[in-house]
Amino acid sequence: MKKHVCLSVIFACIFCSVNAQWQPLSGYSSTEGASSLIVLGDTMIASSTGNSYDMTPGFLISSDHGNTWTVKNNSLGIGAYPLFADGEYLYAGTNGQGVNLSTDKTATWTTKNNGLPSNFQVLDLLVNNSDFYVCGSGGIFHSADSAKTWENISLPGTVQAASVIVVGDTIISSFVFNSSEGVYKSTNNGISWLLIDSTTGLSDTRIRKFTVFHHTLFAASNGDLGSGNVYISSDNGISWTASNGLFDHGHNVPFNFITYYNTIFLATTNGIYQSNDYGLNWTSTGCANTLSLAIVGDTLYTGTGWHGIWKRGLSELIGGVEGITDFRKMIVYPNPSSDMINIELKQASSLKTAIVSIYDIQGQLLLQEHIHKEKTEINIRGLEKGIYMVKLTSSTRTEVIKFVKE
Repeated sequence: MKKHVCLSVIFACIFCSVNAQWQPLSGYSSTEGASSLIVLGDTMIASSTGNSYDMTPGFLISSDHGNTWTVKNNSLGIGAYPLFADGEYLYAGTNGQGVNLSTDKTATWTTKNNGLPSNFQVLDLLVNNSDFYVCGSGGIFHSADSAKTWENISLPGTVQAASVIVVGDTIISSFVFNSSEGVYKSTNNGISWLLIDSTTGLSDTRIRKFTVFHHTLFAASNGDLGSGNVYISSDNGISWTASNGLFDHGHNVPFNFITYYNTIFLATTNGIYQSNDYGLNWTSTGCANTLSLAIVGDTLYTGTGWHGIWKRGLSELIGGVEGITDFRKMIVYPNPSSDMINIELKQASSLKTAIVSIYDIQGQLLLQEHIHKEKTEINIRGLEKGIYMVKLTSSTRTEVIKFVKE
């Protein structure tokens, strides 16, 4: 027992020195991990992986920003992953028990496995409006009735589907077969699938995690089986661009994305990375062996594998909201507008291949043109009243601003 304590103290010292400005939550066990973090109202929920000695997995709940935690052990298995909130409904993926639903913040759970294989291991869970998608052992499954029943929409022969994302009418998922693997997309809800091959710029076949942010897709590769890089697409997966800052680290397994204003964070086994230019470039912020991310107020929290939950002020990472506003190189005004909008570019000369695109709220491209001037006027009289997105794309950055047509 004394040996275990000594080793824990030594490891904690090393871990703290590596993570520098990251601070551990004193109310959460330093020998216990958190495979998932989620916030429901004023409640933070952590899916515990248990610890090295007594292996007591379950859920822990905090209503005071992680200072104190209440244990809610249950039978969902070690480190339920992922957690997904749909209003007050909390869905949990599990390692062998499929999908479960709680309507009382983890106090009780109901299985939602009608149509899923037995002993289903969940790797990803997505709720897109009224459609539910779950990936795992056996493939990808779709539900149109809030997870009451599931239908297998995988390609024949699929052994595993690792992750899924939906943009408009396009579903993108990574499939593993007995002798091959690849990333595919479908525009008819899985009736047919089209391979996204390396000619599109997506050179990795083992994508572990997808996300979407301002109509831009992000695909993070499994570093144990691929490059460990992140690929981005602004045209629903037709073409992809590889990021910088992740590739050379190797064995970098991604687990979770989260966004704050224009900054994207990625939790990986090598630590937390952040990008301020929509995924083109990434920098490490430290905090090794991270699995999950959550934001409460002005603080970023991360759950690790076996080493507790850590936190860091967002102002330390991104310099405050004022810094984010100054970082923009595009201004759209007047906003709202009924007839014309002006798109003004700061440092237009540095954006040699700038393209401005306008999308509706469903992600449909309505207008696109190359611009090189500091100010461009665009006629929007033909647009219906509603919310639209103006997207600036160049060789060095991507930026999106919302505007309202009155």
